[in-house]
Amino acid sequence: MSNVLLYSPGQTVTIIQEVLNLDGYRSDGYDFYGSGVLGAPVIARIILPNFTLAAAYPAVMTKLDTGLYSFSFVLPRGATAVGTYIVDGYWYHPSTLKLQQSFTQVVVNAPYGQYGTSI
Repeated sequence: MSNVLLYSPGQTVTIIQEVLNLDGYRSDGYDFYGSGVLGAPVIARIILPNFTLAAAYPAVMTKLDTGLYSFSFVLPRGATAVGTYIVDGYWYHPSTLKLQQSFTQVVVNAPYGQYGTSI
């Protein structure tokens, strides 16, 4: 699954993931990650606009309800925050136990136009 989200520097990005079984109902899976949260998707990595990896990943998503999870992070402020962030996630399908992946692009634009300096 792939998503594109639009944000500005300093905002909080929230990613929502729904996990469905073969019947199309939300379902928790198995604890393959040792996280203690059954079937919780994991944010594997966040690639920053300069193509380096953000620290502190992988991270388990927060369970909101059966088969419904969220993950939030705060974007840095300033001109260096502008660009595209890539958020990779994964989880095991609750029915087939096959690895599932998600890919989210977080496009960060400067509010009200471009950053610059004036004299």
